[in-house]
Amino acid sequence: MRLTRTISSAARKTLSKPMSSLAPGHILSGARWNYRIKEAVEGDNTQISTGFKAEIIQHENSLGSPQWAFIKAASPSDTTATENLERERQSYLLPGVASAACFRKLYNVFDNSIGSTGTCIALEWLDTTLAEVKYLPGALNYAIIQSFLRAALSSCIVLENQKFVNTDYKPANILLSGIETGRVVAKVGDLGLMFPTGDRFEAQPYSMRAPKVFLGQACTKPSQVWAVAAMLLSWIKPGILGEWDSPHFLIDKAWSIAKIKRLFPSWNLPNPNEVEGDTLKAAVKSAGHMSLEEPEMQAISPLDVELQGIEMPEQLRDLLRLMLIVDPNKRPSASFVLTSREFLAFEKLNGI
Repeated sequence: MRLTRTISSAARKTLSKPMSSLAPGHILSGARWNYRIKEAVEGDNTQISTGFKAEIIQHENSLGSPQWAFIKAASPSDTTATENLERERQSYLLPGVASAACFRKLYNVFDNSIGSTGTCIALEWLDTTLAEVKYLPGALNYAIIQSFLRAALSSCIVLENQKFVNTDYKPANILLSGIETGRVVAKVGDLGLMFPTGDRFEAQPYSMRAPKVFLGQACTKPSQVWAVAAMLLSWIKPGILGEWDSPHFLIDKAWSIAKIKRLFPSWNLPNPNEVEGDTLKAAVKSAGHMSLEEPEMQAISPLDVELQGIEMPEQLRDLLRLMLIVDPNKRPSASFVLTSREFLAFEKLNGI
């Protein structure tokens, strides 16, 4: 008999509540501009910081400014959220990050002197996220894909140059504006989970986690490329990767590994004795059985078959095939992808 999922994804996350000191109307005084809080912004139920939309108020005699900003705050009582926010602030100090067009701009940092608000930063406002846009075949969605792939892969290159990796690529962290006009602006946001390459294990959301990372290796440059490609595939066909339809959170990891095995039958899933740690041994063993026995897994075909069953241009299929290589030693780099004939063909399809 199948298990029913006893706990939801949202219930397993620690969510911060809006802080009273950042109620609508509250004004934060910044070095360049001031920021009047307008309203709280709901995330994707995985965030642990609190977000607000704020109106930018120009200082006297200051030059023109954007109309809106995004205020991100961490409660002083939430150690993890505070650490992530500080890490995000530090990420903008890495050479090339603050000036790169692929990242959301950092406007202002507020310290604890503003009282019970705790740590805050003011960031560039964009209209929506990839997570809030549904994939539909057509020129508009292909323009979105082209824009966010270029932004995400460019961000990989910037970080690689600093020997850092972003372990949190996901649709909710791809920020978009101009999608109604076709003149899409895409940027990478939420840099709170950036770490030195090789420093972070058990990282990346399950749907975007690279095969070798599942098997105990640290996040490195190839892990980022997989995450970007997996993010695209998961956006086009939700649930094809990750734990979304897992019957119980205790088997989420095994469930996610089994999906990769179904998509890539030639992937050599190791013997449980070849990996370290009792938890990982159990997950690998369970994944092997699940990939062969679970009805939901039987519905997943090898990648080429899955791609043929989705309405999309052949140029996009070629691009996904190029990036979704399970062996990290054979997976192309972000810079290779951006200059590849597959990416250039997809851009040409979009008239770029």
